[in-house]
Amino acid sequence: MASTRSDDGTRISFESFGTGSLPVLLLHGWGGSAAYWREMISHLDLAGLQVTALSYRGHGDSEKPATGYTFPQFANDVLAVADAVRARQFALVGFSMSGKFAQYIAAAHPERVLGMALIGPVPASEFSVPEEIGTAWCDSQQDRHAAFLRVLAPFVHLSIKPELIEAFLDNFQKADRVALEATLAMCAESVVDQARRIHTPALVLAGSFDPLLTPNLLRDTILAQIPRARMIKLPCGHEMPLEMPEQTATLVEAFLSGLTQAAVAAARA
Repeated sequence: MASTRSDDGTRISFESFGTGSLPVLLLHGWGGSAAYWREMISHLDLAGLQVTALSYRGHGDSEKPATGYTFPQFANDVLAVADAVRARQFALVGFSMSGKFAQYIAAAHPERVLGMALIGPVPASEFSVPEEIGTAWCDSQQDRHAAFLRVLAPFVHLSIKPELIEAFLDNFQKADRVALEATLAMCAESVVDQARRIHTPALVLAGSFDPLLTPNLLRDTILAQIPRARMIKLPCGHEMPLEMPEQTATLVEAFLSGLTQAAVAAARA
């Protein structure tokens, strides 16, 4: 596991796959880590791709400071990883809460972001989890059975491999409680004004049976705010990279291929 330092000195861990010319940064969901993406990555054709999955501050093997849980700081953390892998420009793949974070990064640093694949993304508008539910999620962190019942099971429609469930719970237990609470609070903030400035291509993957972020919600929010966003529905729940990893990888790969072709065409123009 490699790591780099963000602008405030916090160590951010990451892992990379492939040595291609298109850099891709993978941003995990709530309570996750870089390891969340390993199953989906195993189905990607890495030819032409340099894929880097990072763990946010407070998550996985990254440092766990008490501060820095803001949109600008998260953007700086991501850019620090991009700089560490020499990615001047890159595509973003954001899952769940990171769909919102990816939108902020694309708006705040348009010169760096080539496009976004947003998987079951939290919209740029306010998205508040009721306090009692958020507390129950956080309280279940050290009880794997409770965490499965509260944090994972309600949001899946298709069966997940047992080893992926265990890995999910391992990731969740690694996260700092401060980070879990702070990222939930970040999801409740609105960055709509910033998101309306996004002009990069965006693929939105929606789970037809996602009880949290339904296709209709994503159509009325993200697709309504980002002109070049297009949505594809998958017959699963919220955890697309775990429920349908091969199909999710295929769609992300096709989207990235389009970005590569556009970049080549622009270079020749």
